[in-house]
Parts: sequence; C-alpha cells; structure tokens
Amino acid sequence: MRIVFVLHQFYPEFSGGTEHVALNLARSLQRAGHYVHVLACAMRPLPSKRRWRITREIDIIHEVYHGVPITWIARKHLPAMGDIAFDVAPATVNKLSIWMRAQRFDLMHLFHAMRMSSAVLAAQQCKLPYVATVTDFFFGCYRVNSINMQGNFCTGPQEGQVCERDCLTPPWTGSSLLNRYQQSQALLQAAGERVVPSEYVAQYFRNAFPAMSWRVIPHGIDFLNLLPASRKDDASCVEDKSRDFIVLGYLGSIIQPKGLHILLQALARTPSPRLRLRIVGGFYGDPVYKRDIVRMIEADPRVQWEGQVDPTLIASELKQMDLLCLPSLMPETFSLALHEAAVLQIPALVSDLGAQEHYVTQHQSGRVIARGDIFAWSQALQEIASDPQQISAWRANIRMPYRVEEEAFFYESLYRQFIKLS
Repeated sequence: MRIVFVLHQFYPEFSGGTEHVALNLARSLQRAGHYVHVLACAMRPLPSKRRWRITREIDIIHEVYHGVPITWIARKHLPAMGDIAFDVAPATVNKLSIWMRAQRFDLMHLFHAMRMSSAVLAAQQCKLPYVATVTDFFFGCYRVNSINMQGNFCTGPQEGQVCERDCLTPPWTGSSLLNRYQQSQALLQAAGERVVPSEYVAQYFRNAFPAMSWRVIPHGIDFLNLLPASRKDDASCVEDKSRDFIVLGYLGSIIQPKGLHILLQALARTPSPRLRLRIVGGFYGDPVYKRDIVRMIEADPRVQWEGQVDPTLIASELKQMDLLCLPSLMPETFSLALHEAAVLQIPALVSDLGAQEHYVTQHQSGRVIARGDIFAWSQALQEIASDPQQISAWRANIRMPYRVEEEAFFYESLYRQFIKLS
C-alpha cells in the first residue's frame, strides 16, 4: 500500500508526541512492506533550490528523516487561522490534489488537522479514503487542551455553545465557533474511521460528537529501539547501593501546559541532596516561559537539561532515570513518554487528570499528584527521597504496553477495508 501521513508538523523541526507516534508507525509499516510518505507543514523558511517541481508557485520541498520520505509545505501557503480553525487555501488544495494523484496514494492517514485542512480537502477531491487518528483535543477545542479560560477542564463544545460561554475571545464570535464545530464535524464524518489512543479521550469525543463512533487503538511503543537499553545491568538503578541519589526525569516538549515549572519549583522546595533531575526536551513558543525555565535550571545544580534529542536516543536517556515526572497542567490523551518508560520498568509521578492518571491508578505503577500543586509535588519528592524503596514497589506493578507492531497490524487491517471500499 502507498499511504500518506498528514500532520501539522514533524521531525526534525518538532519532536512532540504526535510526531513521535507518526514516526514510529511509519517505520513499522515500512518494515511490513508498505510505502509511507509524510506531508507536513514547515514553520521554518524553505530553501528555494529544492522546490516542488510540479509548480513554481508554491514552496514545497522533499526530505528524508530516518528513512521516511517527507514533503514539506511552507506555512505561508496555508490559512492564517489554520492554527485554531479549519480554514482552507483553495490554490493550495488544488496543488496538493495534483501531487496526491501523481504519487498514486491508496489512502491518507490524518494525524493532525491543525494548519492541514487544505490537505484533507485535497484528499477528498482525489476521492482518497482516509483514517483520522485523534492525538489531542483540537477537533473539539480551539485551545487544543480542553482547558477553558477559567482554567477548568471542559467536557465538550456542545456545538460551540460551551466555547462561546467559556472561551469567547477575539477573533471568535458565537457564529464562528458554531462554524468551527460544524467544519470539524464534517471533516471527522468524512473519515472512514476515527481512532483515539485511550478510552479516556474516547469518552470526551463521544460527548463532543455523539453521532459518531470511535475506535480505541493505543499508541504502540517501539520496543526494538528501547529494549537494547535494558535496565537489568544498569548501574544507575535505584536498587544499586553504590550510589545514594535518585534521578528524576522529565521527557517532553518544554511548554507551559506541560508543567515543568511546577516540577522545578517543587524540587527547589525539596532541598534533599539525594535528588537529581534530568530534563529531556526542547523549547517551543513563549520566550518568556523559556527564560523563566532556564533561570530555574541554572539556580539548582541538581538539575541537568539535555535539550531535544533524536528519537533513537530516547532509550539511552530514559535508562538514566529512576522515576519519570509528568506534571502536566492539561489532560493528556495518552502520554507516549509514560508508556516508553514502562517498557524500561520506570514508574512515574503524574498529574491527577487525563489518560496518564488513569494508567498509573489502574496499575499502581507510580503516584498521582494534584495538578499544579507545588506543595503536593514537593511533599511527594521528599517522601521518595526519604524512602526510595517506593520506586521498587511501583516498578513491580508495571505492565508492558502495546508494541508498535501491534498498532501497525490494527491500522493495516483498517487500511485494507477502506482501500477495498474505494
């Protein structure tokens, strides 16, 4: 099969959860003998020497990342409101339609519609069937995280009425929020299948779009990449008596909703010399937030920031951690980092919301802490510093997550259904 993955951004420019999920699945499908091509929006300027040859009127270049071919379309060719709405650029739709036909794709797999609604409409013009995987709340929430302007969790847009009541801010009006909901609904209804990674997020979308069915397929983990970093003989393991410190770990994008500042402030209130913190992730967006985080890191010699790392190096970073810390301020739909850590038998401290709370509570593989509560996080860190054997008990409860090969098998079965129907 020839499959095009469509998403709002991709490696190496961005390295968030959606990008990681798409890369893992693309490589697994390649190993199964399929051709997978990524179409993504480039936020960076594109070099003119590698423009798309079909037309000189649009900036598109081709690259390869870890064996996966990518076609980048410049942000300037996509609607200005694309970051929050489902607007399309007609000229871009036509050019992408030509490209999709030329590539002879059998199916499109939509991973994120932000900025990429033009690609979805192009696929519809080509009569290209598509499957949609929902990795966050963007289809139901223009704020993406389903947290309203009062800081409370939102259970759904109710055809834009809840958005108008709780999140009405320029450029939105009541009618435009209703229109956004209707556009989102139409895009999802046209998908052959709508997939979510957890029952938690399925419940949200059943409430947001009650007339639609939702299939749960957990994101698969690339065991082949992680297992060489087995912790069995790792000298950094907590049970090793040769050292007297505990390595906490943060893995993910460094943006305000992910809550790294909560963890750093909690650690600052916990002066135990037994604790270390290793931060793996890159900064995106708000420069003020970056400045504040850098200052907190520099103020605590126990903290080490590794920056954004190549996905093939995630295993080596994880194996240096004893306890993963995910202090998110927004509900997560899955948490790839949590499940990758589980492969290496690393328990976690997580915030009390979203799919990660459900996972840790279900398996008793860590501790759930109140969202945004610096005192509660500090207290948890102090208790761990005083009794590190808690980590051993949590580790014993960890269950292995789905493999990416299992995820690919489920999707391959879906693909074949819709290719036959088309």
